[in-house]
Amino acid sequence: MDYYILCNIFMYYPLCLNGVNIHPLFGNFLKGAPYIFDFSSNNPKTLEYNLFDFAEFNDMVFDELDDSSHQWGIGRYLEERKSLLRAYPNIIEEQRYYHLGLDIIVPYDTPMFSPLDAEVYKTGKETMVGNYGGYIILKHSVNGVVFFSLYGHLKTPLQVNSGDKIKAGQKFAHIGQESDSGGWFCHVHLQILTQQAIDEGYVDWGYISPALLPKVETYFPSPYFLFKY
Repeated sequence: MDYYILCNIFMYYPLCLNGVNIHPLFGNFLKGAPYIFDFSSNNPKTLEYNLFDFAEFNDMVFDELDDSSHQWGIGRYLEERKSLLRAYPNIIEEQRYYHLGLDIIVPYDTPMFSPLDAEVYKTGKETMVGNYGGYIILKHSVNGVVFFSLYGHLKTPLQVNSGDKIKAGQKFAHIGQESDSGGWFCHVHLQILTQQAIDEGYVDWGYISPALLPKVETYFPSPYFLFKY
């Protein structure tokens, strides 16, 4: 079978990117290993977060990070987060509480650099609490494979516009806070979307239901391969 067809069928992007340099998303800012947060419903601490007070919510998360003696943190891909999403009835009703992104937890205004050459596919700002706030979607085409990387909770005004061409290693965004982060603690939500996800209208989904989990690789492959530090 043709190598690139194989990549498209299995969405195995690490194979398709073999030999391609991926620039660290935060340049040389991240030091040491990350602290792994538990935002799942198994952690009773998630019920203590004040989801409608940004400062209190952010302080709780970064106090935990400080206590860990790590410089930065991670929130996991496909983590079940029903209790963390308790304030958003539409999400709970649709059972969309499996996290589709990788959260990288760093302070406000930390700059980000494109991991690959890209075209800016879409930018915007969602204004409702609990959404992305400022976001950018980049379109990548590598070795015949097209995919998209989404970055949510970004500082506005955004630095790039739809249609812009950017190079790997080019600064394109900063971490947001308060309304720019959709009320969430300071971090970036890094998510991968396939062309099929775009075509079928899943562009703004940050969580998925158990019913769609069997198709998660079809629409939202793991983002870990794109995150280097």
